[in-house]
Amino acid sequence: MKRAIVAIAITIAVSVSANGDTWWKHVQFLADDSMRGRDTGSPEHKRAAEYVAAEFRKSGLEPAGAGGFIQPVAFKTRRIDEAHSSLAIIRDGRTMALTLGEHANFSLRADPAPAVDAPLVFVGHGLNVPEQNINDLDGLNLKGAIAVYIGATPRSLPSVLQAHFGTAAERWRAFRAAGAVGTITIANPRNVETPWAQTTGSRLQPAMSLADPSLDDYAGQQVAITMNPAHANMLFEGSGHTFDEIIALENERKPLPRFALPARVSARVAVTRGQVESRNVAGILRGSDPARRDEYVVVSAYLDHVGVGAPVAGDASYNGAMDNASGIAAILDIAGRLHAAGERPSRSLLFLAVTGE
Repeated sequence: MKRAIVAIAITIAVSVSANGDTWWKHVQFLADDSMRGRDTGSPEHKRAAEYVAAEFRKSGLEPAGAGGFIQPVAFKTRRIDEAHSSLAIIRDGRTMALTLGEHANFSLRADPAPAVDAPLVFVGHGLNVPEQNINDLDGLNLKGAIAVYIGATPRSLPSVLQAHFGTAAERWRAFRAAGAVGTITIANPRNVETPWAQTTGSRLQPAMSLADPSLDDYAGQQVAITMNPAHANMLFEGSGHTFDEIIALENERKPLPRFALPARVSARVAVTRGQVESRNVAGILRGSDPARRDEYVVVSAYLDHVGVGAPVAGDASYNGAMDNASGIAAILDIAGRLHAAGERPSRSLLFLAVTGE
């Protein structure tokens, strides 16, 4: 479904956009230094949302809700307090302290417990895909344990199943059902596009989740840890396996072993919590066919970026031109040019600029 929607959007854009001037004008506005990176829920993000709503109005779209184009979204925020947090591996009575930022990081996608001490179980890919008769958790005792898994999916799986079952949220549903209390994710070094040294700084940025507890994909997850692949062998010492061996099997597309690790993890996680309200922007171009106008094709991109952070070459504003002012500009350009051409597809189009990506 996602790929089909993207294909539709690209086809429309190519067929109606001649020179990209309008598209570039939108990118320039959204990624200007004055927008300070459009951090989620910030005054600058509000300005961006109002800009998108105004463009939707110019393009003849209808508001998607009774309250207008802009829809408020409430979030809970969490920021790690590393000075009061710690992480260690305990094996054979020895405690090996890990350096946060170098060996591993806490992920705050889940609201962590203040302290966790739990055994480790390596679960391969950590997948439960009934359609393919795959259950990596079968035969393992995960009750009260932390599931350690490779953050990839077998390439033999159809892409739609990879996209669904490979998400952290879907994996956690399976782990939680099996009794796990947390996760440690390890990336395959071959698939890492951005080095750990460049991405680890983002751990200090606030994480967000929807404030409505019924929409919490990670309920019950007491700790989520991302392990630096360069140090992942620390987890496997004494198990009869090494991380290098497991990644070799992964790269050769061979089945991965699954086993309890002879170690525990002790985690202390201090978090500063808060709340923020942000905005989605949604507009509808009604379809021309009465029999199909209640069917919707979603043309979507996310509006916010990460705001202001650690300077890069002296520039602290993370403008987010490609990520994702370019996508928002594309959907605005599509809506505007369809309106100018007087074109209306048989099905309705829902133009959706989302927040909290």
